[in-house]
Amino acid sequence: MKKNMFGYTLMFVSITLFSCTKSNLMHDDVTANTMQMADREANGSGPYVLNMVVQLSGDNEVPAVSTTTKGLAHLRVSASKKLYSKVIVQQLESGDVLRFSHVHAGAAGENGPVRIFLCHTLADFGQNIVTELTDEQYDFLLNEPAYVNAHSNFSPPGIIRGQIR
Repeated sequence: MKKNMFGYTLMFVSITLFSCTKSNLMHDDVTANTMQMADREANGSGPYVLNMVVQLSGDNEVPAVSTTTKGLAHLRVSASKKLYSKVIVQQLESGDVLRFSHVHAGAAGENGPVRIFLCHTLADFGQNIVTELTDEQYDFLLNEPAYVNAHSNFSPPGIIRGQIR
């Protein structure tokens, strides 16, 4: 119970910090996502089969990265095998530049291969991205150990990471 309360508190603090520094970006996303889900249900394609916010930090990288950089990855997967994603990164060190973000195969404490691209370029960060998933990617994302990470010039293997499962 204590662990769950810590997780909820951490998520609340993160969302609050992001909303204060990014002009209610998370609030706008939640409103837009609720409307999208209602549209999907009205069109008969059903709700999301996965809808989660993954918190990203350098502490979760393997090996851990000492950084003030933090982030969130909002992942939503529809029954029609579309991945709707948005990766938001803040407090990047001066002079560092984001490169890309992926979903990797791997349990906590393990590194693994890239399975799904989330951000192909710097311009993709902070944007809503839609990815058509293959059957293999869809099954992987819903069932296998996986994590999200973001890569930067200063930390090419990954600067921040968060576990999906």
